[in-house]
Amino acid sequence: MKETLHIYIRCSQDKQIEKSVERQKKMGIEFSKQKGMKYKLWIDGGQSRFGGLDKRKEISELMINIEMGSVKHLWIEEWSRLTGEIDDTFEIETKILNYDLIIYEGLRGNQPYRPNKVMERMFQYMKTMMGSEVKKDEIKKSIQTKIDLFQKGFHMKGNIFGYKLVDKKLVIDKQESKWVKNIFRWFVVDNWSLQKICNELILNNVPTPRSKTRRWDKVNILIILTQTCYIGKSYYTDKTKDPHRKDPKRFPFEDRSKWIVYENECPRIIDNETFNKVSKKLDRSKVRTTKRNYLLHGKLYCDCGMEWVGRWYSKYDRPYYTCKNNERRYYRNVPSRKHLHQQNCNKPKRINGKMLDDYIWNNLLSTLRKSSWIKERVKKEILGERYGISSMRKNLNREMKLVRKEIKTFQQNRVEFIKDRYVNNLTELDYNQIISSIEDKITEKEHELDRLLNKEVLMDKRNEWIDWLNHHNKNVDDYLKITEMKERRRVIDFYIDKITLDWNDTTKQHTINIHYKYPIIGDGLIRKGGKLNWDEWGKGYKIKSGDRVYSLSSSNFFLTKENYQSLFNSYRFC
Repeated sequence: MKETLHIYIRCSQDKQIEKSVERQKKMGIEFSKQKGMKYKLWIDGGQSRFGGLDKRKEISELMINIEMGSVKHLWIEEWSRLTGEIDDTFEIETKILNYDLIIYEGLRGNQPYRPNKVMERMFQYMKTMMGSEVKKDEIKKSIQTKIDLFQKGFHMKGNIFGYKLVDKKLVIDKQESKWVKNIFRWFVVDNWSLQKICNELILNNVPTPRSKTRRWDKVNILIILTQTCYIGKSYYTDKTKDPHRKDPKRFPFEDRSKWIVYENECPRIIDNETFNKVSKKLDRSKVRTTKRNYLLHGKLYCDCGMEWVGRWYSKYDRPYYTCKNNERRYYRNVPSRKHLHQQNCNKPKRINGKMLDDYIWNNLLSTLRKSSWIKERVKKEILGERYGISSMRKNLNREMKLVRKEIKTFQQNRVEFIKDRYVNNLTELDYNQIISSIEDKITEKEHELDRLLNKEVLMDKRNEWIDWLNHHNKNVDDYLKITEMKERRRVIDFYIDKITLDWNDTTKQHTINIHYKYPIIGDGLIRKGGKLNWDEWGKGYKIKSGDRVYSLSSSNFFLTKENYQSLFNSYRFC
């Protein structure tokens, strides 16, 4: 039976798929014929070599097949098709050694890669590290180039209605700028509505800023009315120092204090007085470029099955939530729409939006702080999934052995590379860059080894047990600092599945049920029975699962003038 040659193909951009993929496919198939093998294609089109193997569908599945022992021969055009990360290179090398895998590189004359050969392995590491550093440098240079060009007066964004780009600089478009002035005049002087302005532009066959179609809408108008370029001010924001940009998993929220905003001048179309009048009018009418944001949008459901939606109460300048079914009673005036109305709905009263938002947020924080299940999760994140038992000791020893092996490999590579410096005719600059990269990886692995050694100390010294509660409370305290709606919503989405609301017309009360994704309501510790973990006193325990639903019945959520005057000033949560 013929063996199978697995051909892995990757290109970085979609536009390269036609040429690059076909070239790699042709080379791989020709080699399979030379070897007398069948072939199977694995193609990741438009995928970067950076960011980890698990980000690419085909390579992830291929790695699983290697571990299962079904892949013994793999062809690639060159190593960079597999990865540009040094950690991924080490992982693949481990699979070569552990699973009898042979990887052939097309641009090396289809020679198999032999990681057990020190010099061959060293140069593979050097190529990978240099490629990774070059890519990072390219990104830095690209961003810095954009900043430099912006500060010289070049425009770095898309087209803006009223201007045209000449040598990448904004120049006033005489025809479009007239319409910009008209839009401002219609809105602030003639007091036209946004819809009337749209209609006028459509009647005059004026193309929209981006698509050049005639489909004007209110969003287009609002973008124009808030565009600072019209008063001669253009802005460019550099977010590269924001840790969220580099590691969104570890830093899930943007840190605006790390942003650098650059200001530039551009040709003026509107005077400051007119622009300020427009801004005041927009602020007074609370018009926004998009619909209003509501913290619990998409999370609230009525007992009748319909969603509760966020709306704005202009009289009190406050949000409220209402069952969507209530808004569909307009079928009384439009009989053809009667089928949209749910007859089983008990017409619940509207709920004070601000009050409900605060209640849900504070209930979540209180639940997290009290939850033994969450505390245990924090503990597992620091010590591992199965701590306090022999299996964790084995896992820890295995990790330390692997890291020590990696450090030793890098140290050997450094020695061999220094020996062969002159044989390879490297320049002083290339030599220093490669040595620096090797030393950086050694330092990184040494830090990782220190972390594992600290974990070992924790396991050895129960009397110096970490106060897990402090770690846990610190996480909750971090949540307490969040004030922006979008950031709060991210936290809510992580823990809360949905919120159901019901209305009792007899007691005049709302019933609010918070459905958590995890059993953290009223959970606790059990001191006996089953497989146990260990606390700081050496006593065994395990976690008792709690409920997933928190319920409250209250009449304090009515959207009434009395509640707005009293509850908004005095309502507090524990």
